[in-house]
Amino acid sequence: MAGRSLSGDASGELAEHVSTYTWRLHEGWFGGFSGLELSADGSRMVALSDRGTFVTGDVRRNADTIVSIDNLEPYRVLNTAGKFPAKAGLRDSEGLVLQKDGKLIVSFEGNHRLNKFAAPGAKANQMPWPKELNQMKLNGGFEALAINNQGDIFAIPEQPLGSKDTAQVYALKKGTWTTAFTLPREKQFQPVGADFGPDGRLYLLERGFNGLGFRIRVRSFTIDKNTVGDEKLLLRKGVGAHDNLEGLAVWRDDQNRIRLTMISDDNFRLVQRTEIVEYMIP
Repeated sequence: MAGRSLSGDASGELAEHVSTYTWRLHEGWFGGFSGLELSADGSRMVALSDRGTFVTGDVRRNADTIVSIDNLEPYRVLNTAGKFPAKAGLRDSEGLVLQKDGKLIVSFEGNHRLNKFAAPGAKANQMPWPKELNQMKLNGGFEALAINNQGDIFAIPEQPLGSKDTAQVYALKKGTWTTAFTLPREKQFQPVGADFGPDGRLYLLERGFNGLGFRIRVRSFTIDKNTVGDEKLLLRKGVGAHDNLEGLAVWRDDQNRIRLTMISDDNFRLVQRTEIVEYMIP
């Protein structure tokens, strides 16, 4: 079942930069963060590394500025047998969503699949996966995952399937996958993070790399069943503004402002850094 698509350009940059926190930790598992979820008040974090690690912690702020990440607990992302996969290609965990009941859903690249976890450190449970989704490129699968208030999961491949001018959005509803709708895309941006905000809008983080550094863009959309509309450009930053932002969490602060919190994947390289970046929409 195909949904409706959105065409046209968004205009106007709405989000304002709040803070950038460079997160450093000398642990072998630290780095490569590609997924992020926050509690409703932004104080509790679950991050996901693309080498198979969940990390939970408390986000400490002084007024609007992040000053530390405390009470850290790392957990390995286990397979359905309760084991940590020996092969790196089987633990390329990329997208992350947090259900209302506290269960976590993770998308994997390479061996494309979707797994559910009762909690960080629990064994995986395989979720429905149609063969058609195996056509995604090896390093171009579901990185952007989001879940709405009804518990429906929306997933967007990093690399386009079909037209290079559109991003196909897939939906998993009550155990059945559908092609929900498409979003307009530019070839220099890849969808890498998504979240439904407390306002019900779908927020999409996109990243581009030109060999020298990373550019980012965040847009938001209204979703009515399988119809998408009201595209808004919230921010667009060129090379050098931020590192490789891949994870996105959207929440509302105590001043009723929508916050965009993003985390970067440093690819476990010394020349890169793990950043937690926050913007707000007045």
